Order: sequence, then C-alpha cells, then structure tokens
Amino acid sequence: MRLPPRSYNGNVSDRRNTIRSETVASLVEMMMISKSSAGEKLAEGTKLSSRHGRRALLLWCLLCTLPAAPMNYPEVQGRPPEAAAGSTPAPSLAEVSHAIDLAAGYLERACGPDGKFAYQVNIVTGRESSSYDIIRHAGAMYALAMVNRAYSDPNAVAALIRASKFMRQNYIGPGVRPGQLVVWSQPLAESPESRRFKSRERYAELGGTGLGLVALAAVREVDPQSVPLEELQALGRFALFLQRDDGSFVHKYQVESGPVPNWQSLYYPGEAALGFIALYEADHSREWLRAAGKALSYLAKSRAGLTTVPADHWALIATAKLLPYCVEGGCLASREELVRHAVQVCESILRDQFRGSAAVGLDGAFDASGRTAPAATRLEGLLASMEFLPKGELRDRIGAAIGPGIAFLLRAQVLSGPEVGGLLGAVLTRERDSSEIRMDYVQHGLCAWLRYREGLPVVTRPRS
Repeated sequence: MRLPPRSYNGNVSDRRNTIRSETVASLVEMMMISKSSAGEKLAEGTKLSSRHGRRALLLWCLLCTLPAAPMNYPEVQGRPPEAAAGSTPAPSLAEVSHAIDLAAGYLERACGPDGKFAYQVNIVTGRESSSYDIIRHAGAMYALAMVNRAYSDPNAVAALIRASKFMRQNYIGPGVRPGQLVVWSQPLAESPESRRFKSRERYAELGGTGLGLVALAAVREVDPQSVPLEELQALGRFALFLQRDDGSFVHKYQVESGPVPNWQSLYYPGEAALGFIALYEADHSREWLRAAGKALSYLAKSRAGLTTVPADHWALIATAKLLPYCVEGGCLASREELVRHAVQVCESILRDQFRGSAAVGLDGAFDASGRTAPAATRLEGLLASMEFLPKGELRDRIGAAIGPGIAFLLRAQVLSGPEVGGLLGAVLTRERDSSEIRMDYVQHGLCAWLRYREGLPVVTRPRS
C-alpha cells in the first residue's frame, strides 16, 4: 500500500448529490437547444445534432433513478462551476500554485518506498488497481522533475530517485543488439515485479524508451551518480535502432518476431524526439539532435496540407525544446516546417474546446465527457507552443483558450481526504472515470499547471 488507507472524503449521498446536480444542469442544456436558439448556440460553439434528444432522454432516465437531495458540491469536485453565461475567468497565480502544491504532494506520496506509484485508485471504494504501465510511470517522473525545476523540492527529488531505481531494476534490460538497453513494457523475468504477469512475451514500445530517457536524464541532473551516462546512451541507441531513414519509427518491437507491423501510437514519436533532446543535453552529441529533428520533420511532412491533424501535444513539447538548439543548423528540420506543423496542431486543438457551455463544468473542456487527460495534454501542447509561435491572432486565441482550460482542470482536483491533490478522470459523474484517479491524470494536470504558472508573473514562493 503506497498511500494511507483509502476512503472517500464524504458519504455516498454526497456523490449522488453531485451526480444529480450535474444531471439537472446537463438536462437543462439539452432542453435549451431548440430551433429558435440554434443560431445563438452555434455562435457559442455548441455542436447541434439529433443526438441531443437522445442524450436528454438518457439524462432524464438517470435523474429518475437518483433520490431527491439538495444540490451541493463536495470538495472532491474542486469548486462550484461558474455561471453558464460566458466563459470561465482565468485562474489566479495563487489558485494554480495551490493546485501544484497538492498535485505534487499526491505524486510524492503515491511513489512508495520501492519507487512504484499507486497506479489507479477509486475514491469511492478505495480500491487500488493492480495494473501498471511503465510509460506512465516515466511520465510521472517527468512531472516530478518539472516540480523540482520550479521549486527545488527535496521531496520531489527523493520520489524521482526512488522511481528511477524501480524502473531500472524491473524494466530496463539488454536490447536486441549489443550496446543497447531497452525499457521493456513488461517486467524483466528476474525482477520482483515479474511474478504479477502471466505472459512471458517480451516486447518494447518506443514510448517507453523515449519517455524513459526523458525521465532518467532528469534524475541524472539532480544526482549524476544514480544514472550512468552510458546507460542513457544505450537507451538512445535502441531508439535510433527503431527509427527509419525517413524519420518515422517502428513503434513496437517483439523479441521473438521483430517489428510489429501496422501498430502505432500517436504520442510515441514526440516522446522519442524529446528523449533524444534530453540525451543531447546530457552528452552534447549532435547525433541525438539530428534524430529528434528527423522525427519531428517526418511528422510535419506527413501532415502537411491537412485541415485536421491529431492533438499531438508531445510533438509540440519536443518542438519547443528542439528549436533553440537549431539556430546553428544540424537539426535536419527547418524552423518553418516545424512551426507550420505546430500551427496545424494548435488549430485542431482549439476547434475542439468547449467554451461558454451551460453544461456543468464543461467550459474549457475538450470533449463532451469532461475528461481531464485530453484537456491537460492539449493544454500542455498549447502552452509549449507559446514558447515559439510568432505574435499574432493565433497566439491571442491560444491565450484566450488556456485560462478556461486550466480552470476546468482545477474543478477536477480532490481538495481533501487521503487522495488530496489527485485529479479525477472526468468532471461529470455519469462518466466512469469520474471516480478514478490515475497517475497520468495527475501528471498531465500538474505539468499543465506548471507551464501555466511559468507564463504568469513570477512570484518566488516556497512550496508547503
């Protein structure tokens, strides 16, 4: 058990009260949409379709199953939603700094003495999932490293070092060729973690080694003795082994059969590019910058001319990290093509955002379920793009979108109880994830808040 005994801070009727409150508001939103108001709703950005009638019926059925209760908003929901009219105001520095304190504290506590994070917790039942994902483990380390850079936090450093030991002991092993190391997707056969897995099939995903490089390079920054440079370079060689001549990658590799055809993950190339850049910062070999440039250039070329492209936040983050190193050339990617690609991604993200919606808590969200991970990742990407996009109308629109998005995430943070600081998977309680905290929900929310804070007037304040 990595955290104190888990129990929901409040009773079951509190949760039902919140469900009922949100259901009523959502039902009202559906009923409000009529032919006479269609033009006004479209101007606000609300999507109209025949599904609204079915949604209203489903919401009414759900409402009828819930006992009558007064409408209130327990602390697990963060804070009461804003009024339906207009967009949510941008959060203050104090609000965001407090959220960072809580989220960082959650991740620090969630990293147990063995370095393993509490992966997923249900705040109603207190049940902790037995599943694990080493890529999300690396992502949590990435977030802790950002906390330490912003606050010089010894608790974040201690958790970061514990987490790196867990990864290196249980998941990093020899690659498929000499001189390689790999972050394997399942624990090594000889590791203590291996007994939890029935399958002995060994495979590696590009994102594991890419984000593992980012995480371990961050550990080496704070404790050079804990992660040898040669280990990072061996991981880099495996990522290079997976990269094709055109800059694209093999995303999954099985020991027995080699590359897995037609298997891709949207985020892995950006994570690998970020890993290459982290390795360059460690040993200053431009080989890694060239590999990162090839990866991002391939993404830009493959999406050129498309009206809608995926919300690839890791590519935006890697682009922001790469461009300062490409002033002298040698990155195998031009600034113009990388910025053009970033503009495409940002435009696609902005089109998905809910603004001024009367549905409870959805202002600033990026999907109709009010899920937090899609919102947080998109905000991370938008905030990273502000580091290099030229001044103009797009930057203004991004700036206008970020505040409501950050406020949306604040509404999903747990403010009291044993899981204080955690981030729920969704704000609407009819969604399954609305009772779940998973470590990547917290990671992405924390990273978005940290990036947002960097863009506000700098106020030096020690973390509590």
